[in-house]
Amino acid sequence: MAKHTNMNNSTLFLLRYLAENTDIDHPVTSVQLQKVLSERGMSADPRTIRREAAKLKENGFEINVEARNGVPTEYYYDSMDWEKPEARILIDAVASAPFLTVKKTDQLIRKLSLLAGRRNAEELTPQVCVSEHVKAKNENILITLDRISEAIRTHKKISFRMLNYNTSKEKILRHNGEVYVLSPYDTVWKDDRYYVVGWSDKRNCVVQHRLDRMEIPKALDEDAVPVPESYNVQDYTDSVTKMYGGTVMDVTLRCHISLVDNIIDKFGESVQISNVTPDSFDATASAAVSGTFLSWVFQYAGQMHILSPEPARRLYEEMLTAALEGARPGTEAKVAERRWKL
Repeated sequence: MAKHTNMNNSTLFLLRYLAENTDIDHPVTSVQLQKVLSERGMSADPRTIRREAAKLKENGFEINVEARNGVPTEYYYDSMDWEKPEARILIDAVASAPFLTVKKTDQLIRKLSLLAGRRNAEELTPQVCVSEHVKAKNENILITLDRISEAIRTHKKISFRMLNYNTSKEKILRHNGEVYVLSPYDTVWKDDRYYVVGWSDKRNCVVQHRLDRMEIPKALDEDAVPVPESYNVQDYTDSVTKMYGGTVMDVTLRCHISLVDNIIDKFGESVQISNVTPDSFDATASAAVSGTFLSWVFQYAGQMHILSPEPARRLYEEMLTAALEGARPGTEAKVAERRWKL
């Protein structure tokens, strides 16, 4: 784009008005422009408008002028960086993101709706329905995200405290206010939640934390632990079920033939499928074996079970037994505090 030279206040006003109020489907006539300019005490002569429009085009702005005999000349701005369908995808994503509060959701949607032009803003209302009860209550998530992004950029550690709810639905500090120290590597949006992934000083391994459960982190002067050679964010997020950790191992599942789509949705097309029969197949994939993963297997009500490895299979059976014992009247599960993680 050329330098914006020789543009006075009336030229800039015309640019702003056309950018905010017109597009290819909503042109404005010279008569309408004359009225708008006249109301603001600016020159409204048709020749002046043509000259100002030409000046804008010389400076690289896509001002279209359509002159036809017998009808007023029409003007519109034709340089929208975003089309309506593109803006709608972003708006629906924001509307459905549980890690954003209702207030922040409304603010972002108002801003995003202008991406395709002010005239299209009213049409770009969210077309997904998300219950407000699933939206986060942490208004500081964008500040948290910014702090983490800066730490990733500068290769510094961060410290923070985590929040949980008690039975009165009040936010309390996790583990009596324990301060977590993390070398952040990546931020991940998975299963409709935002996470930071990095190296934990305490656990001496890669972990993840939910942003909407964090207090605003503090930047530390200490350099971050270098990213391990074995770490790959895509592999990590693919293996961790709903971002809950566990020992990562190759798990083989015996599945009913009707669950092929479910397996592909879960593990992707790289999953290994073998021993196919008219009724069943085996699927082998890398997974972090935890209670969350085992619960995912259980939801298929006997149409899926773990074949190997043996530790994962035994853990699954132990979890099922404890659940059955806990469901019997007058009894309690023997291992009430078990975390179901290898």
